Amino acid sequence: MHHAAWIRTASFVTSLGLLATTTACGTSSASTDAGSRAPLAAAPVDAAPAHTFTPRRHPPRVHEPAPPPNLASLPPLTDRTRACFGWPEPVEAPPPPTRGKKKHKRTPSAPPGFVPYGGGGSGKGAGSASTKRPAKDVARPASKSSGSRGRGGVEGGVPGGVVGGVVGGVASGAAAPSTPAAEPAPTAPAADRRTNEARKQRAEEDPARGPLAQVDDEAEAPPSIATDPDDGYHDWGAAIYLSNDDTMSLSSAQRVIYAIDNFLPLPAEHIRPHELLNYFSFDTQSVAEGNDFSVDASIEADPDQEGIYSLAMAVRGRPVTLEERRNANLSLVIDRSGSMSAEGRMEYLKRGLRQMLGQLKTGDMVHLVLFDHDVCAPVENFVVGRDRPDVLMQAIDALEPRGSTDLHAGLGEGYRIADRSYQPTYSNRVVMITDAIANTGVTDEQLIATVGKFYDARRIRLSGVGVGRDFNDSLLDRLTERGKGAYVFLGSEAEVDAVFGSRFISLVETTALDVHFRLHLPPSLRMNVFYGEESSTVKEDVQAIHYFANTSQLFLSDLMARNGEGGGQLRLQDDVMLTVEYEDPETGDEMVEEYAFNLGEISRASRNVRKGRMIMRFIDGLSWMASRPTPGAWGTSRGGWDDAEAWEACAAGRGELAKLAKGLEEDPEVHRVTGLWDQYCARFSQPREPVRRDPPSSGWPSASGR
Repeated sequence: MHHAAWIRTASFVTSLGLLATTTACGTSSASTDAGSRAPLAAAPVDAAPAHTFTPRRHPPRVHEPAPPPNLASLPPLTDRTRACFGWPEPVEAPPPPTRGKKKHKRTPSAPPGFVPYGGGGSGKGAGSASTKRPAKDVARPASKSSGSRGRGGVEGGVPGGVVGGVVGGVASGAAAPSTPAAEPAPTAPAADRRTNEARKQRAEEDPARGPLAQVDDEAEAPPSIATDPDDGYHDWGAAIYLSNDDTMSLSSAQRVIYAIDNFLPLPAEHIRPHELLNYFSFDTQSVAEGNDFSVDASIEADPDQEGIYSLAMAVRGRPVTLEERRNANLSLVIDRSGSMSAEGRMEYLKRGLRQMLGQLKTGDMVHLVLFDHDVCAPVENFVVGRDRPDVLMQAIDALEPRGSTDLHAGLGEGYRIADRSYQPTYSNRVVMITDAIANTGVTDEQLIATVGKFYDARRIRLSGVGVGRDFNDSLLDRLTERGKGAYVFLGSEAEVDAVFGSRFISLVETTALDVHFRLHLPPSLRMNVFYGEESSTVKEDVQAIHYFANTSQLFLSDLMARNGEGGGQLRLQDDVMLTVEYEDPETGDEMVEEYAFNLGEISRASRNVRKGRMIMRFIDGLSWMASRPTPGAWGTSRGGWDDAEAWEACAAGRGELAKLAKGLEEDPEVHRVTGLWDQYCARFSQPREPVRRDPPSSGWPSASGR
């Protein structure tokens, strides 16, 4: 689905090979009025019988609502706000002076050992007990109990003094006194970290899990690949693992749109085609009851290349509401270094955190970790519905930029706190909000990223939020790749409100872990181009992803039909199948869902195929434009660059996008894409046609005087 007709300039066509949007051995293009296409007509077919796939059946997925959290069992709040912001400790006011000294009348009926209020002496018994009573309400460090979570940190039982000190104090409206809980060193994952060996053993012991117990052996069977020495290809009928985006991030699209909207330079390395493709929405099927996924499949011939067919598979995960999502244990790692003062970055950050408060629910735990050249956690173990909201809001309001950036130290502390407060039934996640300009402490990107890989194995995930036009994109991308988390960019107030508002569940909740997608092709087809990030017939070559709640992905590929009696035409009697292998985030069980489609039933004019083609044309054009050197001269129009070749590319691209957009005029995202192209091209000036004249026979002398 590449670009022979994208533009009429020769250098543009030859430059498009640099794009990283394809991960297969061929390319194709599509420029046609696809909106008027009728479904594919039946083609002559080989005499071979139809190749069909039979999806494995699975027990229905039942997601019981999580039990209400036991707030009293959660670790006590630690408020270090004054220490982290350098505020002075409050000075207690002296007691009001008394006007006169009153004498106490001792009565004969006073009990033995009675000490009057304000009286002196060294009385014991009731008097000394009265002066020490408040100490019983102070929260004490949690002691070990018989209940254990198999993790380092606070034990699962109720710490001594928590109910009386923290919960009771909050219920009465008083400030919640707290003392940091004892922090034993993190231990290795235990019973809650289930291994594949344990799962297989359970499957053998429990015959009821028979269908799931057979998944491993069946899924790992080598693909049946047909070969034909005459056509030069040996991958017909392959089973191919696909990864659209191993972090399911939106940052690339958000940065590209931000740069275009603000007339900023657009570096080529910021354009990641798979992220841009999945930033936009496509038609999906609702998730059937008992499933965790749905797949909408369609296939359509490429009119510009004979024997090439575009297959679109739109995958959607089961929807999750605020009430349905698991409770969250969130460690918010916040950059407050001096660079956060530029471009209103700190205000974006604070606006987002305030929005986030409306997306929390009773039982959620929040920790704030601040880093500049130092690291401090002003709020630890804040529990929604138990602790006073103003404790969290006060720390957010006090954020101000200062100092340099020791990102490695801040990230490490955020992970340690999340590990120490780990809750087995929660979604445990670190959310880092930063411009990622590390200039203090450890600054090596690969070394910083290793911490995410370590803690992901301990079931603590990472999401990254980038702010500022100059933030370190490569570092955050590497961090979230190792931590298998989402990565977004805050470029406007609207993006802030969406990321921390309507899309907040997608940032912190996963519905499937370690997901692998596998496309099974019949012997009549082979993969020509995959418009994603990774593809391979070897499972280990494709990184698994964590699938985030309320998200969808479009798997777009170009398939080559085998030359037989049909002459490279689609065998409508054959099937294709998509296998989804994953781990249930709540139980740790291994799951498989499979979706098979008959090619004749899905061969139709497809909105997903046409929209995908259009967006890929837009991305390819931007990539070519961004790879060109900055023009050395301004054009005739104010603020325009003098680059005739780029201007011609813009004009040709505008026509191509208009063709591909036919039939999609009602889609506002299509109008947004064409508008972005026009806005980007506004930076180039239209070249003036030179006027050819014969040299005058006489006239003014030249500059040299001759």
